[in-house]
Formats: sequence, C-alpha cells, structure tokens
Amino acid sequence: MAGKHSGRLAGALALGGFILATQANAQSAGNDATAESEDAFGTQVGLESTGTYTEFDARGFSPLDAGNSRIEGIYFDQVWNLPSRLRRSTTIRVGFAAVDTPFVAPTGVVDIQLQPKPKAPGNSLIYNRYWYGGYFNEWEYRLPLNDRLAVQGGIGFARIGQSDGSDGQSFAVTLRGFARIGEIEFSPFYAFGENTRDEAKPLAEVSAGYLPKVPPSRKYLGQDWSFGTRDYVNTGATLKGVVSGNLSFRGGLFRSVNDRPSNFTEVYDIRTADSIARHYVVADPSRDIRSDSGEGLFVLRLGGQGTDHRIFAGYRGRDRVTETGGSQFFDFGLGPYGNKDKRPEPEFAFSEPNRGRVRQSSWMAAYVGKIGGVGRLNLGVQKARYRASIRNGETGQVDRTRSDPWLYNAAVLVELSPSVSAYLATQRGLEDSGIAPGNAGNRDEQLPAVRSSQYEGGVRWDFGKGQFVVAAFQITKPYFSFAADREFVVLGDERHRGLEASLAGQLLDRLHVVAGAVIMDPVVTGPGRAAGLVGSRPTGVSKLFGRVDLNYRTDLPGHLVLTGSFEYKGSAAATAAPVAHLGGRQLMVDPFWTIDLGTRQTIQINKTTLGVRMILRDILDKAGWHVSAPDVLFPTHRRSLLINVTADF
Repeated sequence: MAGKHSGRLAGALALGGFILATQANAQSAGNDATAESEDAFGTQVGLESTGTYTEFDARGFSPLDAGNSRIEGIYFDQVWNLPSRLRRSTTIRVGFAAVDTPFVAPTGVVDIQLQPKPKAPGNSLIYNRYWYGGYFNEWEYRLPLNDRLAVQGGIGFARIGQSDGSDGQSFAVTLRGFARIGEIEFSPFYAFGENTRDEAKPLAEVSAGYLPKVPPSRKYLGQDWSFGTRDYVNTGATLKGVVSGNLSFRGGLFRSVNDRPSNFTEVYDIRTADSIARHYVVADPSRDIRSDSGEGLFVLRLGGQGTDHRIFAGYRGRDRVTETGGSQFFDFGLGPYGNKDKRPEPEFAFSEPNRGRVRQSSWMAAYVGKIGGVGRLNLGVQKARYRASIRNGETGQVDRTRSDPWLYNAAVLVELSPSVSAYLATQRGLEDSGIAPGNAGNRDEQLPAVRSSQYEGGVRWDFGKGQFVVAAFQITKPYFSFAADREFVVLGDERHRGLEASLAGQLLDRLHVVAGAVIMDPVVTGPGRAAGLVGSRPTGVSKLFGRVDLNYRTDLPGHLVLTGSFEYKGSAAATAAPVAHLGGRQLMVDPFWTIDLGTRQTIQINKTTLGVRMILRDILDKAGWHVSAPDVLFPTHRRSLLINVTADF
C-alpha cells in the first residue's frame, strides 16, 4: 500500500485497554509502555504501545514510510521490521521530544532502541496466546562473557491471525554481540526471519462510492491457494565511543532485505449499493526489496558551568533496490460481497519485473546547545544528493530522476520558568513517499522522494510527577493519488494543520496516566483537485484522534496493576475522488472507538520472575472499516484475547 496508508494497514486501530500491569525487575516481564512514556506522542515497549502516534501515523503521515528510522540515533533505511527480541523500544520524536534530536525531519523520527548489553546471564521464555487464537512463542538468552564482551539473542515462532480470517506463520532468529575496546563499543547484530505462509488479506475497493457491510469476525473471503512467502534479514553494526578528549563518534552500517518468492492481493471491487462486487486476485512473481544504509557522525562536546554545546559533522547514505511489476491479473466476475467465492488455483505465467534503484546521500552539520535556566538551540543543515531510476522489465526503458537540495532544521526552546517552557521549530526535508498501492496502474512502484516542510511550536508545563504539552503544527507535502489512467502520481499538495495535546505522569499515588489528542484540518489543493480527480480530504486521515492509557497499582497479590485505555478515531475519507451519486462528496468511513480490558501481574518464584498479562481487546466488539490506501478498506480489529506469560530466569 502507498506511503502513509501502507503503515496504517499494519498499524490499524488499537485503542484502549484495562491492562493489569506491574513494574518488574526482569527485562521481559517488566515491559510497561505506559509507565515508560514521557509523553503521549507514541512509545512502544515490547508488544505494548501508548500514545496518539505510531511509526505508521504521526500527524497524519508515516515517518517510517518517509524514511525517518534511526537505530540508536543512527540513520537506517528500514525495509522490514526489526524482531522484538532485538528491539527494546520505539519512540516517535516530534515536538518537544525532537528539540534535542539532530537532523530531525518534518514527518518526525522513529527512534529505535535495541536491547541493552546484558549485565547478568539469563534466559527468558515467552508464551503468547495471540489475538484470534494465534500464538507467538520466544526464547531469549543473555550472556555477558566479561566486562568487555557479551552476546544475546533468541528465536521465535508465531501464527498470527487477523480479524478478516487471514493467518500468517513465521519464525525469526536474532543474535547481537557487544565488544568494548577502551572507550569504543562495537555491536554487530543479525536478524533473520521467514514467513512460511502469509495468507492474502481480502480488501474492499470502494472507488464507486458504496460502503459495504463489515464481514463477520474471522470469516475468511480469500482463496486457499492465495498465500505468499517472505524471507527478511536485518543485519549491521554500530560503533560508538570517545575518540579523544571531547571528540566522540557514532555510526553504523546496516542492510535490510525483504525477499518475496510469492505474493497475492485479493480484492472485492464494490460496484453497487447492495454490495455486488467484482472479485479479482493479483499474483506477483518473485520480487526483492533491499537496502544498504548507514551514517557516521563526529560529535565535539564543549561546555561547563550549566552549559552544553554539541557540534555534529558527518555523512549518511543509502542504496535501495526495489523490484515491482510482472504481476498476473485474474478476474473472477461479479458476486455479492461477504460470500465466500472459492476458485480453483490457476496456472501462473509472470512477466519480467521492473527494477527500481534509489541512491541518496547527505553531508551534514549541526549544532545542539543548552544553557541551564535559559533554553536550548538546535540548528542543522544538509546537502543532499538523490538519484533514482526504474527499468521497465518488458521494454528495458529506463526513467531517471535526480535532485540536489539543501535541507535544514531549526528549533529554539526557551525556559519561561523552572516548570514552563516553549519552543518554535521548522524543518525542510527530502522524504520518501512509500510505494504505489496494489490497485494502481503502477502497482508497488517505489514512488519518488519529495520535498516536505513543517512549522511547529508549543508550550510544556512540568508539574513534578509529569508533564502537560500543547503544540501546533503545519506540514506540507506533495499529494499522490490516481490520475485518469489509474497511475499513482503527484496531483497536488497535502497540508496538515493541527493542534495536539499530551498529558503524561503520576496524577495520584496509584494512578499513572498517558493521554493525548490531535485535532487536524487536512486539506488537498492543486491541479488534481481542480480537475475533479481528487477531493478536498486526503484519504485515511481523520480530523480528530485521541487515546487515554491508565495504570492503577493495587495491593493485591502479584503486584497487580490495573490499566485502562480508550481510543477514538474520527471519520476519514475512503475514496480519493469525489463521487457523483454522493453529491460530489468523497465516501467517508464512520468514526470508530474501542475499549480494551486486561490483567498483568508479576510473581517472584525463587530466582525466576514470572510475568502474566491478559488483554481483552475491543470488549464491545465494534465492527468498523480502516482506510488502508486510497479507495481500499480493511476491517478493523475485533474483540479478541491476548495472554502473555513470561518467565525470566
């Protein structure tokens, strides 16, 4: 799926939870995203997440699709997700959380922290009774060899189900080493995984402007044979430490690979008000996506007497190859949507795939400084070089694009009092646009990078046991949608102007709250809108979103902590273009809200820490639609139960 919409499909609505959680000493059993969240703008720890934003959706855009991932502050062009045994936490850096981040981008930064160097030997066994009856089981080991050497890793097996009835089976293996020589730490890692069965997720296409009824939970409308396979690898190394005196270095080289030997997309194109749909399946040949990326930064640190000055200089780059096309289209005719339409497996005859390549680099310089009691300043500049090409697999024709922009970021934070501060910031970036959606003429094509800009500012009140933040922002990017020939191209500009608020902290002795909301005015302008090819609202973007997470600690056995969450998402445009029979308006999906309930407690048995967690998601079993791409809908999560048992020893 395209750009921000592909992320939203993976990160579809998950609002709420009355999770019984506790603070634990062990690495695995103690994961508590609510307790570790400094604000309500997005934190994930293990399988738990809080906040209004995710790596797939921050202020209406996807920082992941924009190419803004970092591994411990180091640039990383992520093709496939890092496994949970390798990744400790993920934080979305926007607003105040990005004031000290060098080279921050307009869409925000996905700040990935890996599992830390183990201090003591140990093992963890993790059993998850996953949503919809699936499972996710892992083993992790931690082995410090001495003060300077350590290794850790693990293996996991999973069968993951979705509300639409599709299932996926996979396994993953991770290994990470730590070696310290003097003041320098070298840390290589390797993560390999394989999806041995990835069933196609049936999608509802609504370009005709008719909203179908949501199918029953776990009713699978796909074919028995429409499942793909996938191999993925993330490997690399980081190097960090003091070079001499006040001069330090941090850098890393990474490779991220997503090989798909087979893949299917199953679509029901809703054509009438009574949900008569044209059913088709798109089969893809073996295709690969892979990227080599990295960054090296020298940091000179100066200061004293309440001041801190850091000067950054370095280089980052990536080389990404994306294969697309060569697909085969199977039309199975008309029928009522919601009924199973099983067909015999056809024979496949694929054409040669297209091959796209992106090479991008930047020379960078920045200053990040702090004067105690006064404020902070962050200034950065980059000279970027962008080269992209795509070779047509059938004709051999090559199209090329290039750009050499200057990019910048600037932020100033002023401490108005010991407890109140304010900031202003702006950024100009060259960000990725994701890939064209599966219903486009240029299906899965790597879209060109685009220039984006943001202006923002806000106020923060630190009340001792927490903080309250209010901020305003405006982000502008080129807008991709369907041209008359169904090619997914730039048709105008997309502007998101909004207000966001965050409350995070210990409000009572036993109650920890993380609450956030964003109100936006998303608008599309430009020639595509004037020609009637797109509407005024960007697809899939709501004007209102809010989430509240609560932790309440009790005196019950096992250090029982009650946690509650509520999430609300406002209506969103489902179709890219206005629809004639709707009076020239876009088709909209209804607002959606959920509540989750659950339990977590930690029990110490000799030297073993046992963590038990249960979550009942969407207790009212509300049925709704999620806009996963322009004109494409996917059922939201339905009521389901998660049980997690972690033994650390």
